Amino acid sequence: MKSAVQRYLKYALGEIILVVIGILIAFQIDSWNDDRLDQIQERAYLQSMLTDLREDVREIDAAVDGNTILLGGIDDLLTLLSEPQQDPGLQRQVFIHSVVYTYWYLEAAFSALTMTQLKYSGDLQLIRDREVVEGMLRYEQALTDCRHQYAEMINYFHVAEATQKRFLDLRLAKKSLEFIEEDPRARILESLDRFEPLVPDGRYMASNDPLLKIQYYGDVLFYRTALSNTVWFLKEQKKLAIALAGLIEQRYGIAP
Repeated sequence: MKSAVQRYLKYALGEIILVVIGILIAFQIDSWNDDRLDQIQERAYLQSMLTDLREDVREIDAAVDGNTILLGGIDDLLTLLSEPQQDPGLQRQVFIHSVVYTYWYLEAAFSALTMTQLKYSGDLQLIRDREVVEGMLRYEQALTDCRHQYAEMINYFHVAEATQKRFLDLRLAKKSLEFIEEDPRARILESLDRFEPLVPDGRYMASNDPLLKIQYYGDVLFYRTALSNTVWFLKEQKKLAIALAGLIEQRYGIAP
């Protein structure tokens, strides 16, 4: 009787051990499967992040190149404004330079979709490489700084714009502005020769007040400084984008 009980207990214990082992194996398989799915999702996020970074670099290059052209035109405008304004030919050049080079600026449309998804879904924890995560967070913070710089520049832009409306007779700019509005990003980078026939002869200055001219010069100068600072921020953002893309490609073996 005792031997039968012992055999039963051994059998029951063996069954329990088999069940426990089966459960552990099932948990392990589930864990492996979850890890595999997490790695697939991680890689998908990083592929998307690389796409965003490459698009950001293209946007930055276009904005830097365009704004650099505008800065050169604004420098020419400031030189013209520093001259006596009695000559009608000089006044015409001040007018055309003002209409073209202070019409607008080029902004980089950053791609923040992937980073937004990672943060608000809680999936940022899927990115296993801590250095990559830190690089992504630094990049996002720099984007915020870049947007703040744009906002500061816009304030100076509107100040210069308000003074310009008092200083110049913008009724003579009607055809030029209509031409620019067809495709602002491209048209403000056109040669000034393209605008010459669009500006009729007339009294280009709405006011001969020398104090207003000084104010306009100062406002354009402050706007020029803010635009130059924005270009610097964009160049720094590009460096971060290239560095982060290179890090992701290196750590995860994702081909560029």
